[in-house]
Amino acid sequence: MAMGMYTRERVLAKTFAWRIIATLTGAAVAGLLTGEIETAGWFIVIEFPLKMGFYYVHERVWEAVDWGVTDSAVPITQE
Repeated sequence: MAMGMYTRERVLAKTFAWRIIATLTGAAVAGLLTGEIETAGWFIVIEFPLKMGFYYVHERVWEAVDWGVTDSAVPITQE
């Protein structure tokens, strides 16, 4: 399925779901390395919206790129 077939809502939902996983992982690492819950909390507050925005823009830019997108009606052959 070409990226152009995805809705903005789908891209946003995928972005949000991934950010939850990645942010909690990063916060856990920050907490373990520093031993401070407050540091892990600040990591979440700063990192979550910042990287969610970057990822969403990244996905939207890639949607405009035709490279690597094939027509599903044309079979891909191995040479």
